[in-house]
Amino acid sequence: MTTVKSPPPSEPGVKTGRRENPAIDGPRDNTVCFMLSDGEKLAVDRLAFCMHITRSGLLARIVADFVGAADRSKASREAEQRLLAHLAECREAVKKRGEFAAKVVVPPTTDAGK
Repeated sequence: MTTVKSPPPSEPGVKTGRRENPAIDGPRDNTVCFMLSDGEKLAVDRLAFCMHITRSGLLARIVADFVGAADRSKASREAEQRLLAHLAECREAVKKRGEFAAKVVVPPTTDAGK
């Protein structure tokens, strides 16, 4: 099996998807996959829409701080505080844009009925 290394980004700055993501500290070029149900993926997509960030940017921010908060060091307490602050930001974003996101970010339709 051969692997292909991605070329460096052509634009300066950190990007995730199509939108700039200043909350991410550095480039992330290592893919981690996990499975979500259709409903969970839709919820993540709607939250990302509310936060003006890509799905991968949202998940990277959550996972990085969650893993960082796992031990009992001073740095882990700081990561936990960032995680809680991010949760508060997410709640505020959903409060402001959640209803609109539910109208705009809809589940994909299937062609099975045709």
